[in-house]
Amino acid sequence: MEFKLLAEFESRDAGGTFEGRGCPSIAILGGGFSGSMLAVELLRRAVQGLSIVLIERRPVPGRGVAYGTQFEGHLLNVRAKNMSAYASVPDHFVKWAQRHYSASVKPDDFLPRTIYGQYVSSQLREAIPHSRGSFRCIPQEAVRLKRVGGRCQISLAGGSTVIADQVVLALGNFPPADLQIPGKTAASSRFVADPWSSGALTEVARDESVLVIGSGLTSVDVTLEIRARGFEGTIHMLSRRGLLPQRHAAIPFPPFPIADLPPTARGLLRLLRLEVKQVEARGSNWREVIDSLRPVTAQIWRSLPPVERRRFLRHLRTYWDVHRHRIADRIADQLALQLESGQIQIHAGRITEYREDDGRVAITYRERKSGELRNLRVNRVLNCTGPDGDCRRVSAPLLSNLIENGLVRPDELGLGLDVADDGAVIDLQGFASNFLYAIGPLRKGKLYESIAVPELRVQVAELANLLVRAPVLESNPSVPAENEAFTFTHS
Repeated sequence: MEFKLLAEFESRDAGGTFEGRGCPSIAILGGGFSGSMLAVELLRRAVQGLSIVLIERRPVPGRGVAYGTQFEGHLLNVRAKNMSAYASVPDHFVKWAQRHYSASVKPDDFLPRTIYGQYVSSQLREAIPHSRGSFRCIPQEAVRLKRVGGRCQISLAGGSTVIADQVVLALGNFPPADLQIPGKTAASSRFVADPWSSGALTEVARDESVLVIGSGLTSVDVTLEIRARGFEGTIHMLSRRGLLPQRHAAIPFPPFPIADLPPTARGLLRLLRLEVKQVEARGSNWREVIDSLRPVTAQIWRSLPPVERRRFLRHLRTYWDVHRHRIADRIADQLALQLESGQIQIHAGRITEYREDDGRVAITYRERKSGELRNLRVNRVLNCTGPDGDCRRVSAPLLSNLIENGLVRPDELGLGLDVADDGAVIDLQGFASNFLYAIGPLRKGKLYESIAVPELRVQVAELANLLVRAPVLESNPSVPAENEAFTFTHS
């Protein structure tokens, strides 16, 4: 059952040059969760005359890649009670969902992601009339940025120009990396480079067999969607270690003791193993330890020397991801049934050859455990390795322009951009900008955990405070009131 907005967000092309009226003016490039909620927080804090423009190529802001799905089988990976857009109002999303989606929603439910996208959009819609500032959303893509006369000139793909005093890069997650597989070429017609590109999954015939490269959250999402579309064939999942995301469990957890943490990846691993043994001895499990690290992950990450961060990424990253980024029980049960029936087959190894012939794909991979070469024949190959964070490889005109002009530089680990503690980007010369900021996944090199709502909502509030340098206006409520006319209907 699909739920649609009665009143969608209105947006228009800038139609030439849009220059923020008053001072200051702020442009947000990207309208997923981070960009849209930053606009909300700026609108709440706005003094008279503040101009805010949100540049988002999708027709409705607030969705992004994560929440733009229309498949209700794609569930949030976090319980509803932890998904409030406002850290100061923990039950905001739960109450909103009970009112607009279903009165039966419980705090521990894992709700459809499409509903969450509508929730974020509604927060922006409702914040606009309560603000003293002006707001405009432009449904285009920013492709260039340069400094002109002490201000930022942003060129859009459609030829329009936006002038602003401060700019925030809220670009979200990028598509998967272009896999360099021996034998695969640009003409390989049965290789899907990005499963979320338009029409990518509709090409999978119901009786084919497919190879999904990767076995993380993206692979799980793709598996669920093609099954819902009627796919009946075998799904082969191939990744370096062959590990699937673990399932959630409802357990309480205490704050993790952060004193005297070892400054090495190996030392941290030993400490975690010791903690797991201790919690298991009292009847709990490893989830308690992993979840208790969430509030201090950034602190731990920043305490590690660069060589230890690289060691973590090389040896431990996958194990951390499958335990930290877990899936709902309902999804885990669906996967378990398909694994038991053989509809899903897991392989661990590295692809050594790709060859298309007779309408099929021949894959050779070296098995991780035995070191032997194994062969698979499938009809289609889907790249589900997840977002690429290396800005040097991403095909994005704006990022390329910023890097070429020295306004930004990639972080040393290739996870995002080099940024200061407050999110100001660091330029090629090593200086923190006073006009250009980053938020969301672009900060992953600095914080590591910088993709989930509980972390992003804190970034959003802190950056809004920095940009406006003023408290929330007393005339505005602490959280925008829900608009009675902004409701959902069944269709």
